[in-house]
Amino acid sequence: MAFRTSVKLVGVALGVAALAGASQLGLAYGLGIMSLTRALDITMRDHWTAQLAWVAWFAMSAAVVGGMAARRHLPRGSGAGTRLVTAVAAAIGSAAIVPLTMQPARNTHVDGVQPVVVIGICAALGAAAGIFAAYAALSRAVARWSFGTVGIAVWVVALVSVAPALAPGKINPSVRLGVFEPDFLSAEVVKKTALFTMPVLALICGIAVGLTARRRGLGTLAIALAGLAGPALLTAAYLIAGPGASGQQYQTVPYWAAMTAAGAGVLGSVLAAVLRRTPAGSAPTPDRPALPKRDAQPDSAIAQAAASAAQRPDDQLRPSDTGVFSMKDLPSFDGFTPAQSPQAAPPQAAPPQVVPPQVARGRARTPRQQQPHQQQQQSDNVAEWVSGLGNG
Repeated sequence: MAFRTSVKLVGVALGVAALAGASQLGLAYGLGIMSLTRALDITMRDHWTAQLAWVAWFAMSAAVVGGMAARRHLPRGSGAGTRLVTAVAAAIGSAAIVPLTMQPARNTHVDGVQPVVVIGICAALGAAAGIFAAYAALSRAVARWSFGTVGIAVWVVALVSVAPALAPGKINPSVRLGVFEPDFLSAEVVKKTALFTMPVLALICGIAVGLTARRRGLGTLAIALAGLAGPALLTAAYLIAGPGASGQQYQTVPYWAAMTAAGAGVLGSVLAAVLRRTPAGSAPTPDRPALPKRDAQPDSAIAQAAASAAQRPDDQLRPSDTGVFSMKDLPSFDGFTPAQSPQAAPPQAAPPQVVPPQVARGRARTPRQQQPHQQQQQSDNVAEWVSGLGNG
């Protein structure tokens, strides 16, 4: 790969990933989805943990965007090494959110937590996980479809959840990653939506991506795993952030919901892979002519003989027609008692044959004395004994 091509590829991956991370953070700050400049006591610590999940997800998704943008500049026939270098460049670009989150976290106070250190670690871990996500986006089309579908769904849920709070006089609530929680819902309903939002989104996106891969004619394994990549980012984001305090349900419920998101996405794509295909219609269409039909083949001689035998009356059927042979006319044999054979007539002396003299070569051979009568008698006895074995 030429030097200029390498520089361009790495530059695109790094720059687009940094821009995507900064854009997502700015949008989240502006809409009130995230707020890193506040004081939280120990009872509100899970609200801080919920924002760490957003930070990790922003880093991973920024790396994915950088990988998608750099893929257009990949040289044809590039190997795994080139894609890996590009993925690392995209992850480095997504790490730009580390200082962008650590700076406002200096004004945050959380009891028992060092916000600057913790948020910097979460952002760095998200960027490191973005290496694998960017490599998947560079290598597989189904991974790009899954990342895009789940990313759009997560942002739609977040915007719908925060939209009612944008009215004048409203306070911007904290919105958790992948949770549908507008302020007009009661607390009990929000607990249920926190448990089911991510699995349902992953299942729907998995089915949609799986059906798309199926229409493209991809292999069964590729279709079955098409719904894994996007929900896996949600699972990884909550793994980095943690489940929060065990006594509170604010972060624990979506944490365990995110643990099932990847499985729900795979379930959706597997359903798309195993659903029965619609059988092709036999009626011709304007774009598809009718298939040629095979001419009727004449019956074979065996089939014709069987058909003619089936039309005969029972009294005219032959054993060869039915395959049934009568044993009443055959002699019975026990297989052990030799049958009494009639006395063989003494063999008549054969007329002498004149043998032309031959010139003796080497040692003269003496012809054996043959007893034709005894050999004939032994052969008859053996044949009769063998034929009687089937009647034992």
